[in-house]
Amino acid sequence: MSVNLIVNIVLLIFTGFMAFRIFKMYGRNKLNQKMLNILDSFDNRDQFFHDADAFIEEHQGEEFSHKVCVLRLWGDAFYERDEEFRKHLGELNIDGLLNPDGKNKGYEVNEDSFFYLYLAIPNRMYYRNRDDLRSLMYEKMQAYDETNANALLKRICEENRHFYAHEGDRGKAYIQSLLEGEYGGFKYSRQLIGLYKHCEEAILAVILKDEGDQEGFEECMKNIDNFAHNTRLGKRWTKELGIEIQEETETDEEKKEPSAEAEEPTAESKEQDTDE
Repeated sequence: MSVNLIVNIVLLIFTGFMAFRIFKMYGRNKLNQKMLNILDSFDNRDQFFHDADAFIEEHQGEEFSHKVCVLRLWGDAFYERDEEFRKHLGELNIDGLLNPDGKNKGYEVNEDSFFYLYLAIPNRMYYRNRDDLRSLMYEKMQAYDETNANALLKRICEENRHFYAHEGDRGKAYIQSLLEGEYGGFKYSRQLIGLYKHCEEAILAVILKDEGDQEGFEECMKNIDNFAHNTRLGKRWTKELGIEIQEETETDEEKKEPSAEAEEPTAESKEQDTDE
């Protein structure tokens, strides 16, 4: 076999592989956009659940159907559909998020879904005083403690449990270390780490206020000012923690630059890092 023939065969195989990769990426981006459209309708309760149910039915058993199942579960928690929450939590296929295509790379590409499972839903249940449903959420996730042992979201979730239960220092020391960048060895998305820190600094603000540290509280609130005032997630998160956010004047708003940071996490926020 001539060298030219071998080279042509290798190039043909490589071209086919790249074409397959591009085709898969296109399909994933298309599904991601459909999921984002569903999330965009979240404020319209009936439309949101209609679209979510339709997507799940159409893509039954596929990776993105599991992602939309998580969004629907979040909707159940938010809109207080507690019977549906119990049902959908029981049916949720987390393995489908963690092991798509049998490659065990799910957490890296589906960290946005785990944000809702580890942080957003428990915080909503705290706001609603539904410790029973929050406990069910923890029980569901406990089965994946070993699999997600080095996931930063799981570690944060563990400390938030102390906050919700008023145990020990309520996670204060851990949050302070997190804000200082001490999360070596844990997996996290570089695009989402800022969001995690904003959420946790809001919790720290509550802890400091409860301790009577008004100066510390105000410092935290300065740091998360844009998050609390100008993002949908930030407004909701601080409200759930019982933080009163004053409406800004038009002059104040004109001073601020609009920011895309700390909006609802999506599958596009997937670049991972692991500090050593």
